[in-house]
Amino acid sequence: MYLPVISDARLAAQYFVLPYYAAVYTDCKSEGSVQYTHVVMVMTLSPVSEAEPPNTKFMMAVAAEVNQYAQVVPGSGSHFLGVFTGGHMNLGASDDWADLGKFTVKALEIIVDKLKTQPPKVIPLGDD
Repeated sequence: MYLPVISDARLAAQYFVLPYYAAVYTDCKSEGSVQYTHVVMVMTLSPVSEAEPPNTKFMMAVAAEVNQYAQVVPGSGSHFLGVFTGGHMNLGASDDWADLGKFTVKALEIIVDKLKTQPPKVIPLGDD
C-alpha cells in the first residue's frame, strides 16, 4: 500500500475509529521529496497475545503535505491535504492544514467517510 514515508514523528493524539485505530503524528521527518507536517495513520486493531505477534494492517492515511510552491504562487495554501487509500488523492491546498487541530478534525471526517467507521473516540495519551 502506498503511504507517507516518515522516519520520525511525535504522536500527538490517538483515536478509536472502530473497527480501526488512528494515530495522529506531527513534527514529521519525511523520507523522500514530499515533506509531511502531520500524518494520520489508520490501521487494524489486532489482538495481542503472547503466542502471536500483533498483525497490524494499514488501511489508509491522511497527510498535510508541504506545498513547495506556496511562496511562488500567492494564495495557493501552505499545505496540500493528501489522502492515501491505496493510491494518492490531493484534496487541495490550504493554510488550515498546517494547523494540527484543523487538520485532525478534517482528517477524521475523511476517515469516517471513506471507511464507514463509527465516530472517533479519543484514546488518552500516557504520561511521558
